[in-house]
Amino acid sequence: MPTLSKFLVAIDFSEHSERALAFAKDLAQSLGASIHLVHVYPLAAYVAPPMTPAPVLVGQFREQSEQAFREYLTRVRKEQGVAFEGTLAEGVPHEEIVKVAKALGADLIVMGTHGRSGFEHLLLGSVAERVIRVAGIPVLTVPKPA
Repeated sequence: MPTLSKFLVAIDFSEHSERALAFAKDLAQSLGASIHLVHVYPLAAYVAPPMTPAPVLVGQFREQSEQAFREYLTRVRKEQGVAFEGTLAEGVPHEEIVKVAKALGADLIVMGTHGRSGFEHLLLGSVAERVIRVAGIPVLTVPKPA
């Protein structure tokens, strides 16, 4: 039976990822596992004419993402009982989550779900669903409470 000793928890600073982290922390404590957090921010979210990334805006967005992630990681490291590490990545979220999981040799990916359905799910898709399809390792999704 395979052991679970390294969890990758995808965070987006939402209540959904907080729920997933709390669940992963409890599970990690009971199994003696470590947790690695990953936050992915999108590629060049801002463009300027002629449709090229505006370097100043992209740089500011990157700096804001880095600062928010550092602050988040500092906060969760103060919690007792589990070792936390972290990776900040830029790109397509589901692709980067899987890439980081493989690079770390993670045994399990833990993600919160937003619980979208219908047209909203069709329009926005689901990062968790895409990760499940391509990860190649177990993915545990933590839904919002009923």
